[in-house]
Amino acid sequence: MILLFDIGNTRIKWATFDERGLGSQTAAVHADWNADNVTNTVLAGLPRPDRVLISNVGGSRIGNVVRNAIEKYWQRIPEFMASTSSACDVRNAYPVPENLGVDRWLAVIAAHARKQQLNCVVSVGTAMTIDGVDATGLHLGGVIVPGPALMVTSLLRNTSEIARRATQGSADESLFADNTLGAVQQGAVHALAALVERSFDAMRLAARTEPELILTGGAAALISPLIHREQTAIPDLVLQGLARYAASSQE
Repeated sequence: MILLFDIGNTRIKWATFDERGLGSQTAAVHADWNADNVTNTVLAGLPRPDRVLISNVGGSRIGNVVRNAIEKYWQRIPEFMASTSSACDVRNAYPVPENLGVDRWLAVIAAHARKQQLNCVVSVGTAMTIDGVDATGLHLGGVIVPGPALMVTSLLRNTSEIARRATQGSADESLFADNTLGAVQQGAVHALAALVERSFDAMRLAARTEPELILTGGAAALISPLIHREQTAIPDLVLQGLARYAASSQE
């Protein structure tokens, strides 16, 4: 059995992987986690794994917390993944491969392993990333913007009049809101949905073929209904990429 961790900016996700495949994903917010949280919530009750693979974009603090808990509880050194020039039949577009976020790299690997076709991979969390990968496994690069909550928070923290007027109110299903807070929230999610559609259309135009649009991440549900393109939701895409990497490294 292999234990897989996907540590994002806000949440930590984990699942087991064995000959039966990838287990179900569990997730929690990790802001206040220490080694005891890792041990009691994740490790306790699991058999000692053969390997522990970790994707971490959440920073060194939570990475060290998870590492120390695993080493103390199981006397096993976890493997922290990094983006490489190629892996699992996918080729990295970045000239300095390790500068590509490892979560994006693993998501692209998972998307390509699932279907060898043009894929538009969108992850919506603290940040929103969009990456392309073609049918041959060539990573096409991507874009990064603030996610819905970060976009709203950034605007409110860096303005005076908008922030003052946005102390109450909410958004509904319409694009145009009748209160400032709702207008900010609607602006954020509709802007993100529009960027996804523009990226999808740019890939389709360049390749002259229809990409598959894949959505993942904890905030994907906020923008999914606003995207007027066929889409597939895969919440555990990064863990699927870790599982694909684990399987390939054992072959």
